[in-house]
Amino acid sequence: MNRDPVHHVRACIEQALALPAFDRAELEALRQRAAADHFNLVALGEFKRGKSTVLNALLGAEVLPMGVVPVTAIATIVTHGDAPAARVVFQDGETREIAFPQLADYVTEKGNPANKRGVAEVHIHWPSPWLAHGVRIIDTPGIGSVLTHNSEVTYRYLPEADAVLFLLSVDQPAGQAETEFLAQVRQYAGRIFFVLNKKDLVTPQELEESVTFTSQVMARALEREVRLYPVSARGALQAGQAGDAAAFEASGFPTLVRALETFLETGKGQALARALAKRLLRLVQQARIQTELEASSLRTPLDELREKIALFEQKQAEIRQEQRDFDVLLRAAFKHLADDLVTADLDRYRETLPPRLIEALDQAAAEMPAAPLGRLARTLERAARDSVRDAWDRFRRQEDQRMAEQVRHACQRFANRIDAITDELYRFSSELFAIDFHAIRADTQWTAGGEFYYKFWDEPTALKTLTTVLPRLLPRGLGRPLVLRQARRYVLELAATQAGRVRYDFARRLERSRQAFHAAMTARVDATVDAIQRAVATGLERDQQDASRVKQRQRELASVVAALDALADEIQPIIRPPAEEAPSTT
Repeated sequence: MNRDPVHHVRACIEQALALPAFDRAELEALRQRAAADHFNLVALGEFKRGKSTVLNALLGAEVLPMGVVPVTAIATIVTHGDAPAARVVFQDGETREIAFPQLADYVTEKGNPANKRGVAEVHIHWPSPWLAHGVRIIDTPGIGSVLTHNSEVTYRYLPEADAVLFLLSVDQPAGQAETEFLAQVRQYAGRIFFVLNKKDLVTPQELEESVTFTSQVMARALEREVRLYPVSARGALQAGQAGDAAAFEASGFPTLVRALETFLETGKGQALARALAKRLLRLVQQARIQTELEASSLRTPLDELREKIALFEQKQAEIRQEQRDFDVLLRAAFKHLADDLVTADLDRYRETLPPRLIEALDQAAAEMPAAPLGRLARTLERAARDSVRDAWDRFRRQEDQRMAEQVRHACQRFANRIDAITDELYRFSSELFAIDFHAIRADTQWTAGGEFYYKFWDEPTALKTLTTVLPRLLPRGLGRPLVLRQARRYVLELAATQAGRVRYDFARRLERSRQAFHAAMTARVDATVDAIQRAVATGLERDQQDASRVKQRQRELASVVAALDALADEIQPIIRPPAEEAPSTT
């Protein structure tokens, strides 16, 4: 699979790195963004539609566990690697490398029922050509089974979907649950590929009827025509492993693969390439102005040059004041996120917890009506801690996504302010030296960083005292209500304690994001000021050089300008306005 647009931008970035007069830090950041590009292809659908089998067929090997009962319980992210490897990420932040035979112990419902192991997600590296160009495959649990935690995991990964494989099956007609789920999927996914699996289970006539019916159901849900890809994922996997080209073609899988590859090459690749190219063109323009400023300073009479430099220093003082204003506003914006938004979300969520936590305790107690008091106390303590942990983990995951989006929007807004400041510096200096300048708008992408996991600290509890004292002093008839009452009090106190820790961790993370962003933006302005100052100061040094050296430098600068113009000409074709693109269809 070839992603020409992004490859083209990467090549242009490498050309820019070989030229002088660039903000090297920004170029390096741009290169890293291009190199780290990934595309999330998420498999979604109801349970037992064959999601893992479809993904295995794409990978050409039995990488993900498959079975005849609901199998996948934990989201599994598959990326490219030179050699197979698997790593488990736990909810408390711990990571563990595992052998592939152990994979089922962590990601399947049989090996890890109700996620008792506390797994957040599993990462797999696999040497597949399909993954070599930045594609990340995400296998999610199915929705709609009796295992409600599976549905929760699946919904959590919806915002990460660049494209979706929406799995349907010929042996289970699409119903209301799938159409309702599709309504949520369409809010996130840029493209949905409808895969009708298990076509090998029906006759050609039955398959045609299934395709017609399912297409109509999906079209009504989306209010537009859809295309279905009927496949036999198991047949494609077996044919691929056996090297049977004819059987692989008969599985219907090649049509789906070609559609995915076309979209990855022309859809996502073009959008990413355009964003990178716009930013790169902006940097090329700035480098060109810096070069022209230096050339102009070599031609400007010294007295006049000193006057221009003095004016630029005055402008620089204005810019520094704008930076101080920027810092104040940025602090206020992040304080609003931490003190208002997170706090409000947390308080609303906390109000919903007491009945749910009490119900979990009552259910645990009801399951052991004749248990000794010590055993009951220990069981209720574990139930309290588990229910509080699960509740706040659920909030953290939801709020983490919300805050990451809020941070991204805030940073984009403030990054645009910094771009405006640097544009003003270039505009002012260009006017001083009569150089043409046209600002190029290009978004700066900024993320809040990776996820964090708060620590669930051990607490001394009243229940621990009950386990040693109550069994000896009280009869079960009196002790049981007391243990349950103490357990209820404990679970509510523990929930309140964890609320404070969650609040603190969000505030700490937001502050780290603010500091990192502020440092990057300050460095951008400083680099612009330094570059302009160095360029115009060159002219002050010419009276210490002979005429031949000055002329040599002018020739070098003219050569750099020509190279920058050539690079700009190469970048321009990548930046196509949206109107020139063919509309995508689902």
